[in-house]
Amino acid sequence: MKKALTFLSIILGFSTMISLSSCEDYLDKVQDSAGLTEQDLLEDYFKFRQYEDGMYQHLQNYLSAGDYSYIAALCDEGYVNSINWETMPIAQSGDWLRAYDTGQALQFYGVWNAWSSIRIANRVIELLPQLENATQSELDELKGQAHFMRAWYYYEFLKRQGGMPYITHSFEASDDFALPRLSFEETALKIAADCDSAAVLLPERWDIQNLGRPEKGAAMAVKASALLFSASPTNNPSNAVTKWELAAQASWDLLSQLGPNGNNRYKLLQSNGTDQITYKIPTADSERYETIEYASGFDSIFMYQPYHDEIIWENYAAVTDGGGAYRVLTTRSIEGNNVTQGFTPSANFVDNFETSNGLAIEDDPAFDDQNPYINRDSRFYHSILFNGERWTSQSGKYLELFAGGSERDNQPADAHLGYMARKFWGKNVDQWSGTSAPQTHIIYFRLADILLQYAEAANEIGGPNHSIAGASLTAVDAVNMVRARVNMPPVNASYLTNTDTFRERIKNERAVELFLEGKRFFDLSRWGDAHKTEFKQHFADNFTLDPSAPTGYIINRNSTPYFSRTFDQKHYKWPVPLTDALMFEEFDQNPGW
Repeated sequence: MKKALTFLSIILGFSTMISLSSCEDYLDKVQDSAGLTEQDLLEDYFKFRQYEDGMYQHLQNYLSAGDYSYIAALCDEGYVNSINWETMPIAQSGDWLRAYDTGQALQFYGVWNAWSSIRIANRVIELLPQLENATQSELDELKGQAHFMRAWYYYEFLKRQGGMPYITHSFEASDDFALPRLSFEETALKIAADCDSAAVLLPERWDIQNLGRPEKGAAMAVKASALLFSASPTNNPSNAVTKWELAAQASWDLLSQLGPNGNNRYKLLQSNGTDQITYKIPTADSERYETIEYASGFDSIFMYQPYHDEIIWENYAAVTDGGGAYRVLTTRSIEGNNVTQGFTPSANFVDNFETSNGLAIEDDPAFDDQNPYINRDSRFYHSILFNGERWTSQSGKYLELFAGGSERDNQPADAHLGYMARKFWGKNVDQWSGTSAPQTHIIYFRLADILLQYAEAANEIGGPNHSIAGASLTAVDAVNMVRARVNMPPVNASYLTNTDTFRERIKNERAVELFLEGKRFFDLSRWGDAHKTEFKQHFADNFTLDPSAPTGYIINRNSTPYFSRTFDQKHYKWPVPLTDALMFEEFDQNPGW
């Protein structure tokens, strides 16, 4: 069982703590380089690059079936029931200090241990001037990656623990380790500076042999997101407009240089036609079947293609099958016993998907809560599986999401809340077909996200119709671009009356567009919404057989939640592992921990 290593042991380059008296001998060897000396690396470009590639080891897979601190279940997206593992209950209960020392809590110790990758990045930058037999282009690419990965891991810390000491050199045993933590804003600005350094050195596109390495656009995206976090309410309580301006400009820089308003390096993957689903409706004497057509292509962003031009930065090492991403989304009735934890979307989260008229379900008089599956946003059908829907390779099998049904039989990893997640789960991937999971992308940033970031920042500056100086895109224009590619109408005029009303639609747009992409937890946190009751509760929908009902079932929602997570004010900043918080007086623990 892996656990969090101490800050001091990692930045010194130890995998376990050794006496400082032997430190000089150890530091003659280079971390993660199979015992090679620094001189060995400096004489061989390929060995040096292999050493640098060690800094990619801490990239997180937010959909990994082996992550028992599954980030989508730490917010309102859904609920996970792990089989014979204590980790998720500990994380859901808010005992996050304990989570660092709990098995497979990758969102906790897996991220925290990235200090060692920061050390590699720092050492690369220090050693590069001595590297022999490398072209200027090769030197630039190595340096650009080092600046980017240092920024990336600090961005991961920023989203969780907040400001950190921003270490830009490799430590020796004689150095002063008692470094004070920077403020959130100071850390965000240093991340932005590292991204600026990376952006001028990295290529706009790598050749196919180097797919997955960060590009110029990745550096610009991380900068934009770090500045957006710094501008957001949790970290900007005075709502300083200058912070929103920095965030909007950074997003626009990417859009205007590499996006649809620039050279089109990044493009939204458009719908390429229509697809359809079939679902079964019980009747008094038999059953009948209905089909629903919807805009196709959205699922191709995440599966089936080895690469495409909407992706800006991803965990390419996981692309083969997304780390078994679908295994968390399925059930034992479909996949067999190769399921150790099961995710089910919260019924209250499913409500976020608008009707095809472009209205929230509570605002559309045509919406029928007893016939809720028809006339919904196309992303609903790409993201959610509902009771009666056909999904598996078995032609006669339709999902039974009613209590006692095959997918909801009160077994561990069942779909306890009445829905299943389709996004990231390829068609016909089940125990009967023998079909392998398709190529699956664990995406950190894609163009739609940047458009929504720009919209959010521009709206906070001047409202729905605001565009920043020099930009040809208003806040609402950016959102409408994202909606149009799935054949959704423009944002309804009723939601464009002021900054406040449009803010809520931007939040909703991010919820449905970026469902299960590792964004929702951090969005709710930066907005200051995560502690609110409605975002901590997971409700279930129940289905009672009634052949006279539109779907063949009366649908009702429990008045009490199936499950409620713990998220208090202190959870807005994750704790620093206790051993590190107690190591130096200057290394402050976050409030409440």
